Amino acid sequence: MNAEQIFTGLTVSQADGLACVVCGADFLRVRVPHVPFGRSATGSQVFACASCNLSHVDWAGGERR
Repeated sequence: MNAEQIFTGLTVSQADGLACVVCGADFLRVRVPHVPFGRSATGSQVFACASCNLSHVDWAGGERR
């Protein structure tokens, strides 16, 4: 069983790993450290800003599968 969370309902940029799945920061425009956070429904790795408070996030921008 894969322990990674899979997220649906993300924007195109979030689903492609180009934007934070928590705050929506565009990693191509804003230079901010980011960390792997799971996978999109298409299998792409998604990321969150290292500064986002991930402890309270139950799902990011959509539903968890």
